[in-house]
Amino acid sequence: RKRLAVMDQDGANPVFLTQGDYLVLTPRFNPTTQMIAYMSYINDRPRVYIFDLETGRQEMLGNFPNMTFSPRFSPSGDSVVMALENNGNSDIYVMNLATRTSQRLTNDPGIDTAPSFSPDGTQITFESNRGGSQQVYVMNADGSNARRISFGEGRSGTPVWSPRGDLIAYTKIANGVFRVGV
Repeated sequence: RKRLAVMDQDGANPVFLTQGDYLVLTPRFNPTTQMIAYMSYINDRPRVYIFDLETGRQEMLGNFPNMTFSPRFSPSGDSVVMALENNGNSDIYVMNLATRTSQRLTNDPGIDTAPSFSPDGTQITFESNRGGSQQVYVMNADGSNARRISFGEGRSGTPVWSPRGDLIAYTKIANGVFRVGV
């Protein structure tokens, strides 16, 4: 059972927010730590949800026809960037939380996923296989100027920005060895 839970930094005082009836993955706090974005398989439909810690309300984020996953809040907390699957391909979308309108940021035959905003909100890093293998890319927050930033043998993925915005950490698998790169 995988449940959504919060706890103290040392692991003490866990509080379960969901019952465990459905798989819950990739939880991420918003900047105020009042809301959590995550993916859940409720009714066997993988979708992004928002959980409000103050009210206990859980809400599906958009009613897209296909799987949504890999959510992350913007630094301001007013939007969520995520991946949306369509016919075996996924692209990056951003949704404004106030208006619930979404904007497609990538449109590539490769699989684009795992987006993460820069701390200043001007850029997004993500992983994609658009170049033939899983690699890390950076684009402007409006989806323009996508460029590859990881090179060499192997696959690179799960990128996240450092708090200062001067580094991007990611995982790399090459020759059967798992590494963390910056």
